[in-house]
Amino acid sequence: MPRVWIRSRLDERDAESVLRRVTDFRSWTEASELVRAVEVSHEPDGTETSTWEVVFGRGLLRWSERDWLELDENRARFEMIEGDPYHFDGFWHVHVEDTGSILTFDADFDLGMPSLAHVLDPIAVEAVEQAIESVLHGLYGDGLEIEFTDAAPVELLEI
Repeated sequence: MPRVWIRSRLDERDAESVLRRVTDFRSWTEASELVRAVEVSHEPDGTETSTWEVVFGRGLLRWSERDWLELDENRARFEMIEGDPYHFDGFWHVHVEDTGSILTFDADFDLGMPSLAHVLDPIAVEAVEQAIESVLHGLYGDGLEIEFTDAAPVELLEI
């Protein structure tokens, strides 16, 4: 299953502020032209359900996900409920340092087409990376540093 792992360095040193900004999904349509639409509803249990429409190649991917904001863990998790991808879940995590914060995006996804995975997976990984990079620049400005990798370092797998 493909995995996307992106780490960003930000000047902001307040984990809650970083998480609240990145999980203000309604603002993503203004932050990036790759995110066409996001609708968010608040659930009685304190979670949110978000419905997405994102540019993927020459088309659009659509899905709904359940979102959890876990401020005590400096994390926001998401899990797909239904939609175009077969599977999509992951999290955002903030680690505060003296000079700022490290914001990590870590997600697994599966387009559900095993016979075409060798062709589509690299394209999908690149599309997710481009969308996240575009959103992060839109939310935090051009001064942030972004690192992409195929898999998270071992020490981050325990987060």
